[in-house]
Amino acid sequence: MTATRIDGARDGDRLLITLRGSLDAMSVDALQSQLFDLTRLHDLIGLSDPVRQIHIDVAGVDFCDAAGLRMLVAARRVAESRQATCHLHDPQPHLRWLLRATRAADLFDGV
Repeated sequence: MTATRIDGARDGDRLLITLRGSLDAMSVDALQSQLFDLTRLHDLIGLSDPVRQIHIDVAGVDFCDAAGLRMLVAARRVAESRQATCHLHDPQPHLRWLLRATRAADLFDGV
């Protein structure tokens, strides 16, 4: 497993988030806080349109447990509360299986 990392960038009303490493109980609190900060930063300073699309690249996620899954679902709720869409991009087979087995895949566009 690799170190957990989150990166984000804005492109108009789209927030692009890249997750790498493990989404587990050890990392999820810090990641969830960073995710919230990324969605709010530009809105607070008023320099751009509100976030209307959240795109999360999960290709680099090498492990995801129930805590990680809860974080992804929480990201979806953040998007929904902002009347935004939430897309997961390139989930590895293990993550795709977890999302489908728990029926969380239905919550995201692109899975």
